[in-house]
Amino acid sequence: MGHNEAIRKLGHLLEPEAEHARQAAIELEALVSLLPSENSRQLAQLQVKASHKQAKELRELAQKVKEN
Repeated sequence: MGHNEAIRKLGHLLEPEAEHARQAAIELEALVSLLPSENSRQLAQLQVKASHKQAKELRELAQKVKEN
């Protein structure tokens, strides 16, 4: 496998991972209000933020890979 092919494959792998992280955040957001305790809701909110951040970083990385 050549360098360009490896880079292209990396970009194709990053995009679905970014989408998965985004979907996880969206699904968790919908469940936060249903959690029984304040601690659980706070932890879930932290995870939502982390998943959104991960999705953003993966999208940015995939874009950088495509540009190079």
